[in-house]
Amino acid sequence: MFDQRRHGAIAVGVGLWLIVWTGISWADGRPSESKFKGLAHYIMAVMDDLNGDSRQAVGEYEKSTSLDHQQPLPHLRLGAYDARMGHLDEAVEQLKVVVKLQPDSAQAHYLLALIYSSQKKYDLASVEYETVLKDASRNNPNNIEIHAYLAQLYYALHKYPQAVLQLTQILQLTPQNVSAWYLLGSVDLELQQHEKAKQAFRKVLALEPDHDGALNSLAYMYAQEGMNLDDALKMVRRAIELDPSNGAYYDTLGWVLFKKGMNAESLMALEKAQDYIQDPVIYEHMGDVYKAVDEPTLARKFWLKSLALDAKQPEVSEKIEQLNHTSAQMKDADHNPAK
Repeated sequence: MFDQRRHGAIAVGVGLWLIVWTGISWADGRPSESKFKGLAHYIMAVMDDLNGDSRQAVGEYEKSTSLDHQQPLPHLRLGAYDARMGHLDEAVEQLKVVVKLQPDSAQAHYLLALIYSSQKKYDLASVEYETVLKDASRNNPNNIEIHAYLAQLYYALHKYPQAVLQLTQILQLTPQNVSAWYLLGSVDLELQQHEKAKQAFRKVLALEPDHDGALNSLAYMYAQEGMNLDDALKMVRRAIELDPSNGAYYDTLGWVLFKKGMNAESLMALEKAQDYIQDPVIYEHMGDVYKAVDEPTLARKFWLKSLALDAKQPEVSEKIEQLNHTSAQMKDADHNPAK
């Protein structure tokens, strides 16, 4: 049997808390009649919610908001209800009112983030997630998990200096934090701070020798620089042993082998990579290898595939232009042989 008395007492308790929360007090003078009525409807709405009567609750929340425009909680409840019912635009409007009335409402920002994500409005969602996490980090400055989420968000948004600040805080609290060191290395890499990145990845491997991400990242950096290629080969092969279905690791293997002059083996690894992921870097590398083995047609084919996935690659475009120019010169020479 549903205990009406118990839930009625809870609702009254919520109502009394709301009086304190809204700043209504006899010391400040008698509250307006509309505020009292708005509060009464809010309490009735909470009771209806507790009794499972959502439709009746919505009506009471709406009456509450019409009588008292300054209270965020009824709007928050209406926004949550609209979101549950799939009325996302209406939910957003209610939640925007909440944020206007109470800018630090973590619940409202989080619900907005979820709604925007479901609508694939990722830029708007990221702003809401950032707000939630920043507020949480201020309230819990020593909470490693919050700083980690915020660092990951900044990394995804390409806000690298902000990510570094969060990771620095984490490492001050937990100097042996492998995840933080690895993400810091990745951020340093994006910032073109290669030596710092290598130091971070080496720190990861000192703490966790079988960290496949750090093994791969450091191996790829060595391949890019054409240095420590034997070590790079060992590292990337170990990374593949740890995660044998990671296409990025096979790409690194192919690139290391290419830098070692092992073109046939490089192509085999790169072909394996494209079985797992379709990535412009893989196709660029395949084009480079085919160019090295004097297969210009195949080189052009894979460079074009790379551009099809990411048109903003000036270096790849330049390779194609150079190849076309060389081909044109060769054709001209064939048609006009030296006498």
